[in-house]
Amino acid sequence: MRLSGNAELKKDVKEKCPICGAESELHVLPYEIPHFGDALMFIATCSSCGYRYTDVMILSGEKRRKYELEISSAQDLNVTVARSSFGKIEIPELGVSVEPRRGEAFISTVEGVLKRVEEVVKMLSRDVTGGKKKRAEHILKQIERIKSGEATMTLIIDDPSGNSAIISEKAKIIVY
Repeated sequence: MRLSGNAELKKDVKEKCPICGAESELHVLPYEIPHFGDALMFIATCSSCGYRYTDVMILSGEKRRKYELEISSAQDLNVTVARSSFGKIEIPELGVSVEPRRGEAFISTVEGVLKRVEEVVKMLSRDVTGGKKKRAEHILKQIERIKSGEATMTLIIDDPSGNSAIISEKAKIIVY
């Protein structure tokens, strides 16, 4: 993944923050994503309240796509993942489903996705007890096993806008 040569698409715009109304910044950055094409990354930040919004738009005009990748080695943790704000993430082995939300797009790696899941599980498990606490502990142990190569998992991203991707030759791609 690299910054695209389309410098004319790079824009920095001042706008009103949707949370506090102060002046915020919107950065539009062109990217070229291997095996996927040109994309735009939108990053909005507000220095007054800390609001942050990110999104990714693939410029190829693709249709709905679903990606599936079996994570079976430490190398698979380095696979690039681009998730638009329309992409639903699933990890069936962990019982994890992350519904799409506006402003939660990212470009990361499989390990980065696992870290996000781990952070949410830790946060949600702070105030629970009993079975829910044990379930959270089990998920966290399973994540560690996946990271160390002792366990496998399937990463699924389903995006009706076609703007998400798992960039790997091993990924199965279903176009609707």
